[in-house]
Amino acid sequence: MLLKFICCDVFARIACELVSKSPNIVDLEFLPMLAHMEPVKLKEMIINKVRDSVLESGRKYDAVILGFGLCGNAVVGLSCPIPIVIPRAHDCCAIHMGSKENFMAAFGDILSARWCSTGYFERGRILPIGYSDLEQLANYKTSAEYIGYLEKYDEETAEYIWETMHPKMEQNESVYIKIDGFEYSNSLGLYKADMDGADIKLKIVEGDISWLESLVNGKWDDDRFLIIPPGKRIAGVYDMDHVMKAVD
Repeated sequence: MLLKFICCDVFARIACELVSKSPNIVDLEFLPMLAHMEPVKLKEMIINKVRDSVLESGRKYDAVILGFGLCGNAVVGLSCPIPIVIPRAHDCCAIHMGSKENFMAAFGDILSARWCSTGYFERGRILPIGYSDLEQLANYKTSAEYIGYLEKYDEETAEYIWETMHPKMEQNESVYIKIDGFEYSNSLGLYKADMDGADIKLKIVEGDISWLESLVNGKWDDDRFLIIPPGKRIAGVYDMDHVMKAVD
């Protein structure tokens, strides 16, 4: 297959290696990691990349694959004249873990945990936190995710869902997702030093590239991936199983 891969650059090292080994021909293009902090702008960036790649490049792609999750509703409403394939994940944290099961095992009690990875550290060198934290520090009621809840439910239910999906977390804990074979530039050591300096306890968990590997290699089972046919668009489901669906 000939695939167009539009990917967050938090996965840059992993994506480049997977593309180099894939049986498919994959044209890879990155978008900046922290674009997900402004989901509306990220959506515009993805739409522009899809348009440029599929409608204007002249390349006859079999599908567009996305190295993103729901990402604060940044992919909601996205459609394309050819199939789009996207992991059924809320954000890149779950994708880093390799499966929904691995993610829930590590983060099930702390879905909005502060976390980091090599890609996150190298691309940001900030105090990495879940996207929900910055939305909460601003006005979460203006976030695309919260507005999406309001469109489906009454205000009380929307508040309940938000609080469930974004529980208040302890400020003295952080998680580092370690992926063997991709730990370069001493990211773990430097991040640990940052956490020690801030008196924050660090938990290290083992990540897994298999979700991205299957995406690049075309192994798109319905449990892990949503395939959006031409003429359909992405809609959020906001559960932990399906996450999103294709609608008219």
